[in-house]
Amino acid sequence: QAATVRDLEEMLTLLQKLWAKLQGLPTASPLEMGAFAVLVLFIVVFLLMLLMTCLTCCCCHRTKGPHSQLT
Repeated sequence: QAATVRDLEEMLTLLQKLWAKLQGLPTASPLEMGAFAVLVLFIVVFLLMLLMTCLTCCCCHRTKGPHSQLT
């Protein structure tokens, strides 16, 4: 459970840094805004891919048949 609390604290720290960046974004240079947008886009795509993987594994789990083997 200590690992869970530590992970939660790290996540809150990251969210606080993200919030600080979002608050300073209107005064940022175009280069900083573009870099931040690319970073946020990367995180969103990663989370969507993770979600799709979990949904595919959990919700679409089929019985193993001859088509599920690669060899």
